[in-house]
Amino acid sequence: MVPNPYLYEKALEARRRDLRHEAEVRRLLAHLPKRLSMARRAAGKLGVLLVKLGMLLKQLEHPQTALED
Repeated sequence: MVPNPYLYEKALEARRRDLRHEAEVRRLLAHLPKRLSMARRAAGKLGVLLVKLGMLLKQLEHPQTALED
């Protein structure tokens, strides 16, 4: 039986589309850890900054207590 050329082309087109989609997903997943680690690092630096600002405000709020310690 001779395959229908139209159906064969449609099947090849669908397969190529699937392969492109899989490659795009792999590419996006490959870049994901870098973005997460950058976000974690930025969040950590922001946290440290907020803690330092909180300590500074606490010292300014009670200057005599800071001198006694």
